[in-house]
Amino acid sequence: MALAAVLAAACRQPEPPAVRRTLRLTTGTPGAAFHPLSQALERAWAEAFPALDVQTRDSAGSVANVEAIQSGDADVGLAFADVAYTAYVARLAKGAPEADSLRGIAVLELAPVHLVVRGDSTVRSVAGLRGCRVAVGPEGSGSAVTARVVLAAIGIDLKDVQVESLRYNEAAVRLKAGTIDALFVTGRDPVEAVRDAVGAGARLLPLAGPAIERLRHEYPFYRQTLIPGGMYPRHPDPLDTIGVDTLLVCRRGLDEALVHDLTARFFAVLPSLPMLSFMDLDQAPATPIPLHEGAGRYYRERELSR
Repeated sequence: MALAAVLAAACRQPEPPAVRRTLRLTTGTPGAAFHPLSQALERAWAEAFPALDVQTRDSAGSVANVEAIQSGDADVGLAFADVAYTAYVARLAKGAPEADSLRGIAVLELAPVHLVVRGDSTVRSVAGLRGCRVAVGPEGSGSAVTARVVLAAIGIDLKDVQVESLRYNEAAVRLKAGTIDALFVTGRDPVEAVRDAVGAGARLLPLAGPAIERLRHEYPFYRQTLIPGGMYPRHPDPLDTIGVDTLLVCRRGLDEALVHDLTARFFAVLPSLPMLSFMDLDQAPATPIPLHEGAGRYYRERELSR
């Protein structure tokens, strides 16, 4: 009996090792909100799926992430709602293809738009930026898209300002040094670059008034919101601004079961992600682009389990 057991064990085929798969996560620029959130997602998915090799790469931001997913150079990433929708239904740039490979996983949180000026600046509103040196974020970022939309809404032509396409941390350093006059950055509070600049004496300005109201009606992705009081030094009161939703997006051809499991894991670790503490769970499936079928299955299962 013992000999038969030994022989049977010797003939039994070993379990095949789990097939390793690669997930390419395109992130953002250090100093803004995409970067720490992407790092948290990388850790959560890597811990939950040992056979999944999660590879992250920094990018300029929202536009670059959408383009990387559309071209097949990335699988998952973050994007602002206005950029994702524009890419899907139209084109982000003349001659660019429609982003028909782009799919949604979740609506995350509203990201406020921050306008920061030097502490000694005489500029008191966005309309005062004419003739100034303005950092709008890197080319390929959602912040750069929004900054140009805001300036146009105020009636400021790009030729009337000196646009600097800087990474956010570099822009904060330049603002403190006085070699630029203002910076735009879109992201969930607190934004690292904003905190650094304001901590050194810079000021946040509101985005409000009739021109901003017209902008919100023309571009429904921009919604009224507040930068909370006390979020940044010497800014005890809430500040009016606009914001745009952040989306978790992916490539249409990504495996349905994998996207389902990634979505489920994301919601399992959501309570441990302080940068998403105000996420509206009921609005999560309401992406302005089609949901990936794997994410859609997760939401259907979630509804049935309630």
